[in-house]
Amino acid sequence: MDYKFVQRGTGIGGSEPNLEIRWFMNTDFRLAIPRDWQQAEPGKVIDFTRYDLPAREPADPSVANPSRNWSLINRINQKGVRPQDQPIPIRQLDADEQALIKRRYPDLIK
Repeated sequence: MDYKFVQRGTGIGGSEPNLEIRWFMNTDFRLAIPRDWQQAEPGKVIDFTRYDLPAREPADPSVANPSRNWSLINRINQKGVRPQDQPIPIRQLDADEQALIKRRYPDLIK
């Protein structure tokens, strides 16, 4: 599995037509980079989920504590619920993370 796609127009009803999100998904990771394509900006990473890191299922839900959170959140997540979930330039990822991305998409890491 290895695919990528571009979503143009973010916001409700594509209210920000100058913005796009480039998604890259494969068996190693998921990566999302939004940018202003009309300004030819490089964009910043808003989601980088590595599938090679340890993961665990959510705790067993109970009536008192129901859980439906099956999100795999590890490196940077687009939901922005943690301090480390701030958008960053791709070059600010760790060297091993950049190498992982470069193996799949060499044009992203220059």
